[in-house]
Amino acid sequence: MNTGIVSMRYAKALFAYAKEQGAEDAIYKNMLQLMGALQQVKELNDVLNAPSLSKEERVTLLCTAVDAPSPVYRNFIQLVVNEEREPLLVFISHCYLSLYRKAKNILAVKFTTAQPVDEALCDKVSAVAAAEGAVVEMQNVVDTDIIGGFIFETETHRLDASVKRQLRDIETVLVKQNRKLV
Repeated sequence: MNTGIVSMRYAKALFAYAKEQGAEDAIYKNMLQLMGALQQVKELNDVLNAPSLSKEERVTLLCTAVDAPSPVYRNFIQLVVNEEREPLLVFISHCYLSLYRKAKNILAVKFTTAQPVDEALCDKVSAVAAAEGAVVEMQNVVDTDIIGGFIFETETHRLDASVKRQLRDIETVLVKQNRKLV
């Protein structure tokens, strides 16, 4: 089974159904919450894969993972559970979010820094990203492992100006030079 193809088919079907029902915005919020819950709560995947859990309990669990599940979301989750595709929900969510963003001209930006940054800097980064004419959905992440600098990511591009990457590049050059000496 090709996970990407199956996930995209489910996501496209959900997007078309949500659009038909006028609920694509509500489903977008639901899928954001579901993807966050599935990625952050590792035990949720274990519980979903437990054979002792009935299909109705799985649907209830997945509906309680989001704040306000829409009827379209509930119907979709029921379909996914009936078809035993719960392991693909993270991928389906990601595909749906991509389809929605493309349709609504939204540019998802992830800005990673070593220290928390103020709103003014985030606004400037958003303004630069919005130069393409898209609405910017900004996510600011603090990761002390990058030591300093920043990492700027969109769905298709990545600019890594972190100290960690620069140190790794220096290490690579030094190792190459030392191998030539031996």
